[in-house]
Parts: sequence; C-alpha cells; structure tokens
Amino acid sequence: MSRRAVITGMGVVSPLGIGKEENWQHLLAGTSGISRISRLNVEHLPVKLGAEVKNFNPKQFIADRKALRLSFLNVHLGLAAAKLAVEDAALPLDKIDPTRFGAIIGSGGGGFDDGPGYEDLNEPILRSWDEEEKTFDSAKFGEKGVPVAHPLFLLKALPNNAFYYISLLYNIQGENNNIISSYTGGSQAIGDAFRSIRRGDADLMIAGGYDCLLTPNTLFSLHAMNLLSGQEDPATACRPFDFMRDGMVAGEGAGFVLVEELSHAQNRGAQIYAEIVGYGNASSAYHIYQPAPGGDGMSRAILRALEDAQLDAAAVGWVSADGIATQESDRAEVCALKTVFGDRLSQLPVSATKSMTGHLGSASGAIETVYAVLALCQGLLPPTINYEHPDPDCALDLVLHQPREKQIATALSINQGIGGQCTALMFKKYA
Repeated sequence: MSRRAVITGMGVVSPLGIGKEENWQHLLAGTSGISRISRLNVEHLPVKLGAEVKNFNPKQFIADRKALRLSFLNVHLGLAAAKLAVEDAALPLDKIDPTRFGAIIGSGGGGFDDGPGYEDLNEPILRSWDEEEKTFDSAKFGEKGVPVAHPLFLLKALPNNAFYYISLLYNIQGENNNIISSYTGGSQAIGDAFRSIRRGDADLMIAGGYDCLLTPNTLFSLHAMNLLSGQEDPATACRPFDFMRDGMVAGEGAGFVLVEELSHAQNRGAQIYAEIVGYGNASSAYHIYQPAPGGDGMSRAILRALEDAQLDAAAVGWVSADGIATQESDRAEVCALKTVFGDRLSQLPVSATKSMTGHLGSASGAIETVYAVLALCQGLLPPTINYEHPDPDCALDLVLHQPREKQIATALSINQGIGGQCTALMFKKYA
C-alpha cells in the first residue's frame, strides 16, 4: 500500500489575521483585508490600495535578534507562519528523527522592502543617481554605491533566508528545496512535500510559502503589466469573476502546513486535519504574464492532480479558485474548469478568497490550502465577496457573500502564476 500524506499543523499570517482561527473567522464573515497602503508613501505609487498584514510584531515570533536584523518583512511573515504551524502540530521536536524531517519552501525571491533595514540602501542609491538624466546609474552604483552599503546587506536579500532560519530553528536535516516562483511557490512546495512523503524520502515535512508584493518596484511592475485594479474603494476593489473586475490587489502574507506520513502522525497521536491525495502542475507556455485564453495549462494541472489522486472529476466537491480578478485570467480559469468538469460545473461550488485577501504572491497557494482544509473539516465553504455583475463568460456556482453549509469529501485548490506555471492540489476529508 502506498504511503499516505496528511496535514497535522497549519499556520497563517495574512491580511485577514494572524493564525488560522482569526483567518477563518474573518473569511467566513466576508471581511476584506484590503485597505489604503499605510506602510509606503503612496503619493507617487500607481495604486493606493493593498492587502497589508495588520498588527504584526515579528518580535513575538522571532527571538533571534540577528535573524530580525538580517532579513526583510517577507521572511518575518514566513517565520511567523512556520512557527504557528509547528505549534499547531504539537511536534515533539526532541523525539523526531531530524534526518527524516524535511522542508520545502516557496517564495517570490529574496527581494527588498521598505521595512527596517531598507535604509541601508538609501545612501548607496543617492550616490548612484544621475541628476542630469534623472535615472539610476548602475555603473555609479558599482563605483560609488557599493562601497558605502552596509557590509551584510546582501544577506538580507538571500532567496533562501526563510529556509535557512526555519531549518535551523527546528533542526530540519532531511529532504529540502527552496522554490522561487512567481505566485505558485507555496502550492508547489506543498505538492512536492506530499510527493516526498509518498515516495518515502521523509516522514514529516514543513511546506508552504511567503511573499510580499507591496514594494514600490513590484507595484510599478504589476501596474505596467496592467494587472492591478484601479479601484479607489478598498471594500470592493477585488472582484473575481465579476463582469466589472479590473485587476488584482497586491498583498503580503505567509502560510505553512505540516505534511506527515499517516502512521507517523498516528503513532505520535497527532491531530489530523485532512489528507493530500493529488498534485498536478503544468505550464501554459503561452505568455510571460497572460494565461492561455483556453486555460490549457490550468486544465492539464487539474487533470494531473485528479489522475494522481485516482479520482474522477465527479468526485470533486468544491473548488478554491485562483480568481485573481483580471479579465483574462478569470476567463481562462473558467475555460479550464469547463474543460475538466463539463456541464457539471454549473452545480460545483466555487469560492474565490482573493476577493478578501488580495493576491498574496507565492503565499497564496499555501494560505488557500489552509482555507481548503478548514472547509473540509467544518463543512463550511467560504464566500466570494464583491460579485455583483454576472459575466456570461464566467458562469460559475459561486459561493456568494456568506458561507455555504455543505459537507464535502474532497476539495480542489488551483493557482496560476506569472510565467505560465499552473498548480492543482487535491485534498480529502480524513477518515
């Protein structure tokens, strides 16, 4: 019999709250985590709205002062969510074989932010500014900027910072990977952790993703690609599948789960939330930031996840959609779902939680995994908010405005990212 992978711990830090309980409460209430950006000076930014994590104090989660100094906010979010997941799993760390404990972590990269430590770049950037051309001169940066930069600054931007600190904190010595991926890193990490457990390379894995899209550089880039919403009312800015949708809302967050081999979890008396039964990924190979119009990459990912789980499409009880609220992406996603589910799609409940959380980059798939598992456990499907104008190209059985009571046996969570990467995860109620 093949090895089974179950989820025994979950940690979330998102614009809806800190911890799975606060997140779930606000999700079911239809609370929007989107607001006017407060951490940045928005005067010269192309958009004023974002989905920020509120009331987050990294010192409550990170005791190591060096870790705080040598990492950015995105890593702090990741370390906090990982800690919450480990605590939720009640891991007896002193009794676990560290060589059978692994970590797979997804992110959007190392990056920079405007939080503590960013001031280390102020003087180097000023010295690299070409006043006559009004541009940043990279040659000047190398000549005049680097010599006055903080000597340890580059350590803050390492793309595997969170992986290093999480491995160190929990003595993780086993199977590992650090996935840099635009918006699918968290779901890829969980899918790969599931595969590691199933093939016998580990007994326990911590997996998930973290990201922060709320940096000036990222916001300008997303705006240049026409991906961001131009709405001014934060309460209704993100409108997945709505005819009037005009783009995504950038955010930040982190989500982690403990993926454990079933007998390993049973032997230590762990609480088992749900089982991961299938994972599929594919590439649309179409465009750097636009999805294939027919949703080809997404449909292939879903079909591979179903095949992996040895399930028919008819077995899926609910879909946690990607639903980023751009015209093209939502339309392509619906095409993919039609390809897989056919006429049954009109009776298949679908939720788009980014309507409340905003787009959390590579954290999205991991956080939406937690939401999917909670939906399985509690028989409550989270709502989609801000849907007022039906789009005939996006005809779905959306769970609207309030949660829907429905006992489901399986849940499908799907994500797609810049660059054409598409992922699908299948979860099953544990029994």
